[in-house]
Amino acid sequence: MNSPTAILGALNLDPDLETPLYRQLYDSVRSAILSGRLLAGLRMPPSRTLAKELAIGRNTVVAAYEQLIAEGYLESRVGSGTHVAAIPPDTLIEAGRAERQEIKPDPRRRLSQRGEAMLTVKRASPSYVKGHVLPFQHGMPSLEFFPHQVWARLLARRARQPQSRLFDYQLGTGFPALREAIAEYLGAARGVVCGPDNVIVTAGAQASLDLATRLVVDPGDVVWHEEPGYLGARGAFLASSARIVPVPVDEEGMNPDAAPPGEDPPRLIYCTPSHQYPLSVTMSLKRRLALLQKANEVGAWVLEDDYDSEFRYAGRPLSSLQGLDRTGGVIYMGTMAKTLFPAIRIGYLVVPDNMVEACLRAIRVTGQNPPAIVQAAVADFMHEGHFSAHIRRMRALYAERRDLLIDALESKLGGRIRPARPDGGMQLPAFLPEGVSDDDATAAADRHKVLTTAVSHFYLTQRKRHALYLGFAGVPEKLIEPGVERLSAALHEVGV
Repeated sequence: MNSPTAILGALNLDPDLETPLYRQLYDSVRSAILSGRLLAGLRMPPSRTLAKELAIGRNTVVAAYEQLIAEGYLESRVGSGTHVAAIPPDTLIEAGRAERQEIKPDPRRRLSQRGEAMLTVKRASPSYVKGHVLPFQHGMPSLEFFPHQVWARLLARRARQPQSRLFDYQLGTGFPALREAIAEYLGAARGVVCGPDNVIVTAGAQASLDLATRLVVDPGDVVWHEEPGYLGARGAFLASSARIVPVPVDEEGMNPDAAPPGEDPPRLIYCTPSHQYPLSVTMSLKRRLALLQKANEVGAWVLEDDYDSEFRYAGRPLSSLQGLDRTGGVIYMGTMAKTLFPAIRIGYLVVPDNMVEACLRAIRVTGQNPPAIVQAAVADFMHEGHFSAHIRRMRALYAERRDLLIDALESKLGGRIRPARPDGGMQLPAFLPEGVSDDDATAAADRHKVLTTAVSHFYLTQRKRHALYLGFAGVPEKLIEPGVERLSAALHEVGV
């Protein structure tokens, strides 16, 4: 096709489509160029002429032409108009339009052993449902009661500081004011002994796990992991080629005396003492001291994951392991994803003095920094008192939702399952009768639009307890009882 009048035959516009006309025109011209129907050098009609021929606005044609020129399909020549660019056919790039060709993998290009290990890690959470709140997804805070307007104001205020270094590269251990606020909060609320320099701000809990593991675990090192335990931590340890040794959890938490005999001493001990993940028990003071003593005996690091310790509903919280330790052997980690909202992607580590420089250099290599402007807004949120006030409100709300869920489970299911009543946290396990698979129960619940997680997935060994992991913190009260009714119908399908 080499005449301007013939161009019209290559164009296919439909004003009834939802796709904007300028985009339809862009797609038609681009497709004609890629297929060879519009040859290189062909002069395109002037925008006014083409608009008149197609009965569309001139601005529509101008917008399409500008996009095609920007992407190199057309070129504008001074005094000569707009022409199809002289691009060899084999250099044209089909941006998402061409069908992918089957490519036989080259066996020399394989995943590393660590990469292969990643494929064995199961999901830590059920799939999210975009745009819907479904009971009983765990790990989700209440988003409807977050102070959105306050947050928007603080973020906008920081964004209106164009000369600030907040828009520069941030390859450090965190925004100074945020590190100060976290250190102050942890000292008062969790008994953590630290200064701002010990606080390392990360891009979330998983980034904290990755950073800590990189710095203290070598390939082949033994890592003690709670049994059952958090899959995200297990993935981080597998990525470091560690040898994971499951250590049983009982009603007092991780039991170091129950570690499998004959194994090498651990290099790292990972635990969730405030609310064990996923059994929701709180580690006793006696057990905390025993675990610290064991770590000191063998020279192991302790990685204390205090992921939702803010939410306690009965009694005073026990001191953190980091606050009880006197040897500098505990690395403490927390996250803003549970206290604020998941998309904020801010976590933190509290490390001993002799680890601070290593953390800084590791962060420079990995680039795991949350945006500085978000860090600054969180610092303001904490310094102005909104953080503590929000936690107090959510603590009361989550306690109410926990009780509503347990009452509904007990009244609607009549002893068919046994829900735990945790002293804190955002979710609970509900134990199934002997012989019932939590995988089957979870699949049935999914068919009834109820999100649950099979607790058996959190075990490394075959000695598993079957239970459903049910979140309550992010579930509005009006959805709890109907959700339990749907869960009851699902359990009937698997004989419960």
